[in-house]
Amino acid sequence: MGNFEIQDPPIFQTDITKWSRETNADGDEMGRDMEKVFNNTIYNKAMIERERNVTEVTLTAAGWREENGLYIQTVSVPGAEKNIDPVLCSALADDADVETRKAYKKAFGIISGGSGSVGAGTATFKVDKKPATDCTVGLRGV
Repeated sequence: MGNFEIQDPPIFQTDITKWSRETNADGDEMGRDMEKVFNNTIYNKAMIERERNVTEVTLTAAGWREENGLYIQTVSVPGAEKNIDPVLCSALADDADVETRKAYKKAFGIISGGSGSVGAGTATFKVDKKPATDCTVGLRGV
């Protein structure tokens, strides 16, 4: 009897045989299907953990470039993959003073009102107005 092989990275599989009392059972075949179900569980756990993770990135005031009436900035995001869809969230420190909160709120409002896309290891933000200050934002799901 062997152990299940955990796939790295985990892959979700839908081609799993439905076994019943009438099926002419083959232990090895059943074992392969059980391994797929096991790996689906590992895959689901990895996706849940990814959703909990928040990666912070800083958009600098000097890093914006103008293109066709939009301001664009691409930043490095370790772990980002082209097929993910992270959620933008605030990364403002709880103990920030009033002036910092005010500046952050303005910059974050501009950024969250724009659009964004994720590539392999990067995120690109596009906004209508250039934020006047650096702004660290969170990307949940990276």
